[in-house]
Amino acid sequence: MCLTSISEVLSNFKVGKNLLLKSKQIAKLNYVSCAAKNSLLQDNKKSDNHSPWIPIYFFPHIRAAAICSRFKLYQTAVTIAAIPWSISLYQDGLLEASSVGVVSGCAIFACFTLYLLSYYFRRLIGIIFLSDDEESVQISHLTFWGRKKDIIVPLQDIIPLSDSTCNASDIYVKLKRYSCEDKLYFTLKYGKILDKVKFEKVFGTLEFLDGIK
Repeated sequence: MCLTSISEVLSNFKVGKNLLLKSKQIAKLNYVSCAAKNSLLQDNKKSDNHSPWIPIYFFPHIRAAAICSRFKLYQTAVTIAAIPWSISLYQDGLLEASSVGVVSGCAIFACFTLYLLSYYFRRLIGIIFLSDDEESVQISHLTFWGRKKDIIVPLQDIIPLSDSTCNASDIYVKLKRYSCEDKLYFTLKYGKILDKVKFEKVFGTLEFLDGIK
């Protein structure tokens, strides 16, 4: 009886061991299958991420301009808060009336200067794209809040630079459109033309601009 029970135990142990090995092999196959599926999905994502837009112009300092544009909001809050603070000090006898006038004048002048700069910052172009079919132009420029805004316009709506009075020494060049009076600005002096051939398809030949390569 003992020998029979021992043999049965050994037999059950072998069966259990075989089942364990088979389960490990199945799990390994499932893992390989999942890895293959993930690899296939990543390949599909890479192929789907092909952008229909080709960058032709880039302003490398656009982030600094965005930070300055956002900074004006905090600066405005501080300067406006300085006016009631100075009035409170005047009422407590800690500040003279002339000093209150100076603080108020500086605050108003600072706000005016910052918002004057924001007029140009919110029209500053950071990136210009041309579509694959060369029929549309995507323009990325800053907003009043220092964020990026994308607009898409037909290629035929862009006025060539040769039809406007500009030269390479100008800090900013106006981007004009036939359909509206809105003006955006970009710089040929400090910006980078990434694809000159496609850039000229949008803005016309640059031979009249000295210094542009």
